[in-house]
Amino acid sequence: MDNSIYEVDRDEYKTFIGQLNASMMDTEIYSHEDCTFTKILSKKTGKHLSTRINDDKKQEEHYFIFNYPDNDERVEPKPILKVNLDTREEVQEFFNALSKLQKEAKKND
Repeated sequence: MDNSIYEVDRDEYKTFIGQLNASMMDTEIYSHEDCTFTKILSKKTGKHLSTRINDDKKQEEHYFIFNYPDNDERVEPKPILKVNLDTREEVQEFFNALSKLQKEAKKND
C-alpha cells in the first residue's frame, strides 16, 4: 500500500501528537532492518493513528497520520510560536530585541 498520501511534515506531526491524550493511547515500537517504527494506536477504538519512521542508515525521519482520534481522546492544543528569519538582518534584529528584553527583565528583578 502506498502511504505517501498520509505523510506529513515534522511540524504537523508534532502538532498532532501534542493533541493526543496520552492516557488513551498505546505505543508500539519495533525495528526492521535499519528503521525504527513508532506506532500510536487508540486504546478505545484500536485505530492506527500515526507512525513515525526513523531511518538510521539515511539519517531521515518520516511522519504519517492515518486517522484522527475521537474527540474524547484529545486535549486542547497548546499554542506554538514559530518565527522564520530569512535574512541576516532579520536575525540580528531578533537577537537585538531579545537582548533588550533580557536587560529590561534584569532591571525589574
